Amino acid sequence: MKKNYLKQSFTLRSWLLTRDHKRIALLYLASITFFFLIGAAAMAVIRIELLTPEGDLVQADTYNKLFTIHGITMVWFFLIPSIPAVLGNFLIPLMIGARDLAFPRLNLASWYIFMLGGCFTLFAILRGGVDTGWTFYTPFSTMFSNSYVIPAALGIFITGFASIFTGLNFIVTIHQMRAPGLSWFRLPLFVWTIYATSLILVLATPVLAITLALIAVERLLHIGVFDPALGGDPLLFQHLFWFYSHPAVYIMILPGMGVVSEVIACFSRKRIFGYSFVAFASLAIAVLGFLVWGHHMFVSGASFYSGMVFSFLSFLVAVPSAIKVFNWLATLHKGTISLTTPMLYALGFVFLFSLGGITGLFRFGPSGELVRDLSLMRVQSGRLVPGTE
Repeated sequence: MKKNYLKQSFTLRSWLLTRDHKRIALLYLASITFFFLIGAAAMAVIRIELLTPEGDLVQADTYNKLFTIHGITMVWFFLIPSIPAVLGNFLIPLMIGARDLAFPRLNLASWYIFMLGGCFTLFAILRGGVDTGWTFYTPFSTMFSNSYVIPAALGIFITGFASIFTGLNFIVTIHQMRAPGLSWFRLPLFVWTIYATSLILVLATPVLAITLALIAVERLLHIGVFDPALGGDPLLFQHLFWFYSHPAVYIMILPGMGVVSEVIACFSRKRIFGYSFVAFASLAIAVLGFLVWGHHMFVSGASFYSGMVFSFLSFLVAVPSAIKVFNWLATLHKGTISLTTPMLYALGFVFLFSLGGITGLFRFGPSGELVRDLSLMRVQSGRLVPGTE
């Protein structure tokens, strides 16, 4: 009989060299909590500074660095790895009847790579920080910033490999290590969402990695990729960055949807309504998420035609999300609902997600085009347009 993963051994060596998926999940939990505290501390200073209009706590340069530290740590070292690396590692083998993930050593290596990338980012923070914002927008990050851009970008670059290895491990495990008789349409919905998330991790993360590598190459070798002074195109960076960073939104939300699906079904005492629709909606969100990056660039001078195309695609990605919401509500209908704490959190998620999704239609749809046009008018005139205050 396999020993309890907590009581197997208490030595530091046993934890640092473990291949147990549950222990590796706890290592990730401790790591992301550490980075969460760093990001939260930066956020706290920002909020205290914003209590008054004057820069009486920190100067503008320090404020920009705090803003960047908060964004980098919260996005790449907390939000993205939080549910996949923690709950995914812990639960996927248990849910599919496997003893562990397909590649236990690679799983442990991914945690070490994650920590190595975090060390480079911590080095950049301790040496003086980064002032580019978490998006590293060019040409500021390649031409003007004198802060520690390369160590911070290198830290995220290295951490990307941890995401790729984790996603690859999940994909192979779900394909090859399901218990006999556990077909695809008998899998828990949480497994479906982790599978869809893993596809995004494997396909999108290399784009971010090469983008950050190009920033480093341009800063070191002065090769014109993004810098217009060297013949580069700064809009190319935005296309590459958001091609990854919009699917990254679904890396954060898809596993949460899987958790909500399981909680609502459990505390409604019903099988999820429209199981296959919810499962395929997860895959549809993952696929369509790669096609809507342009709605982050409405203020970048995109043509009206491309703006309308990306608006339509942004509307389209809302369809599978709406399918999930409707099926969650249908599951609640005539269910034996138990209003426990997990269920209350799940219901709160459904409300907030629906409210946020509806507002997103206006921000990324045709009205988003209006916002873009008004923004350009304000920039060109140097003052507010009457009626837009």
